[in-house]
Amino acid sequence: MIGHKWAETLLKKHINTGQVRHAYLISGENGVGKRTLATQFAIALNCAHADSPGESCGACRACRLIPAGAYPDFHVLEPEEDSRSIKVEQVREFLKQLALSPFEGRWRIALIPDFEIATDKAANAFLKTLEEPSASVIIVITAIDAESLLPTIVSRCEHIPLRAVAKDAIVEGIGSKDVPDEQAHLIASIAQGRPRLALQYLDDPSLLESRLERIEKLAEILHSSRGERFTFIEKFLPKVQERVDLDTQRIMVLELLQSWMGIWHDALQRSYNPGVTIGNADQIALIEKLGRTLTSREIINCIKAIQEAKQAIERSANIRLTLEVLMLEIPSL
Repeated sequence: MIGHKWAETLLKKHINTGQVRHAYLISGENGVGKRTLATQFAIALNCAHADSPGESCGACRACRLIPAGAYPDFHVLEPEEDSRSIKVEQVREFLKQLALSPFEGRWRIALIPDFEIATDKAANAFLKTLEEPSASVIIVITAIDAESLLPTIVSRCEHIPLRAVAKDAIVEGIGSKDVPDEQAHLIASIAQGRPRLALQYLDDPSLLESRLERIEKLAEILHSSRGERFTFIEKFLPKVQERVDLDTQRIMVLELLQSWMGIWHDALQRSYNPGVTIGNADQIALIEKLGRTLTSREIINCIKAIQEAKQAIERSANIRLTLEVLMLEIPSL
């Protein structure tokens, strides 16, 4: 884990004191570490040779097989191929597996990532299991935020909200990768509190190039007319005949908006404190221009508009319409 020491400490305490809950909800932005925390929790629950409860040895079958998804008592429920939602039929079949006693470990553990994509029927199918849990089953749900789930689901889970990880913690976490100090600090900054994204930047330098292209597009839009902005949407969203599926479009747009959000956050910080350290240190000219040209209220309104667009797209709103509305909210320079 990179960051979230408080969450690790809490879960270790639950194991140590024998107060493990039957269901957990881990929420937070994509890439912040939800699935990693859930997986490490599953390992700690079933490790055969830990020095103390809540720890893991790193060598037993549970420690080796759970991260690979090959442990017989660790089950992951995800959408079927060519589907974006978790369906009720999948849940019912999944629950049959959970009804069995653990085959090898102390616990049978169910991980359901991105539970906000489950249909209402699928979510409701889980309610009985959450209300009347088996003594040997632990369910771990992850989601971007609790508000995206049915209140009846949230109320039956121990909620662990993960926030953005501090830059210094990410720098320390990627320090073992033999990265030059300057590059480590830049990557940690532009990852905006998401360790997984920082690791992806390290593994694939082309992602950094894509980020620069997204920021350059924002700079163009700031000087574009309304018609030119709508033309950008037409060009940016892959055409249907190119057979780029909706999920891929959604991911592309969320990455675009996340990159833009970082620039606007930096501009807001600079508007209040010209000497503050910013995340996108390689974009200082654009950020200072935004701070000089726009009022703090205009910058805040733009941040809100981008955040609303992100949330709408995460909840399956129409991508084109959402972007068109956003284009009307972004100020001009």
